[in-house]
Amino acid sequence: MAQDFGHVKRFKNCKNRKTSLNILILWFFSNQKTAMFLLERILNEQLFLLIIIATSAILISYCIKNRPFLLKSIALAHLKKTAFKVVSNNTQDQIVSILFWTSITLQVICVFIFLEEKNNLNVFIIILFVSLVVVKRATIFISEIIFQTKTLLETYHTSFVVMVIHLGWLSLPFSIYKITYHKIISLQLVQDLNLGLISIVFLYLIIRLVILISTAKNEAVSFLHIIFYLCTLEIVPAVLIFSYLIS
Repeated sequence: MAQDFGHVKRFKNCKNRKTSLNILILWFFSNQKTAMFLLERILNEQLFLLIIIATSAILISYCIKNRPFLLKSIALAHLKKTAFKVVSNNTQDQIVSILFWTSITLQVICVFIFLEEKNNLNVFIIILFVSLVVVKRATIFISEIIFQTKTLLETYHTSFVVMVIHLGWLSLPFSIYKITYHKIISLQLVQDLNLGLISIVFLYLIIRLVILISTAKNEAVSFLHIIFYLCTLEIVPAVLIFSYLIS
């Protein structure tokens, strides 16, 4: 320990920048445990996840730079009708598509980390998760053909796109924290983080469900349509996912 502080003192008193850098490098790598830990982190499979997250963050930054008003509308879509209308008119926009698939990627990473923590890493589950999102989006369009309620289904579709984007953003800080402190944080803290994330998502889905039911009543559509949509696309998938996560 005294030797380490000696390196630091020499670094502070050194006037030559090149010599200072050499001393700093020597001090850093003089601790073998630090060097081994750094090497382990670099070679760890988590680095690949960080690269994906960094790429997603760059894409989100690109969207913010090019369409800041649209990003703000997406963030407030479930709180303000005007913001929701803006998103509804731009669901086919390239920026929305980028945010949609980027958020799915972030959610897949979150699921991947969760399964890894449970020692149940199964590619099939991840593929199933992505398939459910794609099938749900397709079912919304099929429902429009069956029930002939274009306005309501546009609302459902917009709400679905916004939900996917929001959940992707929500999962991002949790994923970054878990990756950064991979195999360092305690099991209890991991469980608390998972419970916190699940609770926030559950509350978000409940609020969104209330908004969708209210919208459906205002559109005066049939009760059968409401039950069909909510059961097949909202309630059943949510119950299955949450029951699996809790178990």
